[in-house]
Amino acid sequence: MNRATATRLLLERLTSEVVVSNLGQATLDLQRLGDRPLNCYTFGAMGQCSSIGLGIALARPDVRVVCLDGDGSLLMNLGVLCTIATLALRNYALVVWDNEVHMTTGGQPTATAFRSSVAAIARGAGIERVLEPRDEAELARTYDRILREDGPFVVPVKVEKGRAEGKLDRDVVGYARRFTTALAALPRPAAAP
Repeated sequence: MNRATATRLLLERLTSEVVVSNLGQATLDLQRLGDRPLNCYTFGAMGQCSSIGLGIALARPDVRVVCLDGDGSLLMNLGVLCTIATLALRNYALVVWDNEVHMTTGGQPTATAFRSSVAAIARGAGIERVLEPRDEAELARTYDRILREDGPFVVPVKVEKGRAEGKLDRDVVGYARRFTTALAALPRPAAAP
């Protein structure tokens, strides 16, 4: 599956969800195909996309948070899977683009190129909703589920190797300000009496 096409399928379904993207290729695809104020780009934070998204989901349980991480990045922070399972946030989904390489740093193979499985590790951590779409039609149905059903979800998606097209816009401060302003502007549900 092509990562850009997989990203586009998600973008077609978004309304007011937060999308947190991993440094490099995932962010470049997201910027190019659907830059929006509720995108949180994690420049230079390899291994932290899933944790940053988890923090946002914890702080704003009324907002759906979807993380677009990479296999190499997630493998640097596997403990987050245990935290995801323990917190069991209903508004959280982690999509892992698994191309079996560290594409941003030169294409070195990751552990998933050999015997490791993101899905098996997630299940072993205690995450119940692990979905493994095999083609675009299954991925579209998976997105529909993670955007409307209670999570947490982990969604490993095998994608083709290859660099994203274009050039990354690294306005770190500008994008961070824009994101925090957009998130703060989302209405919060009324408090129960």
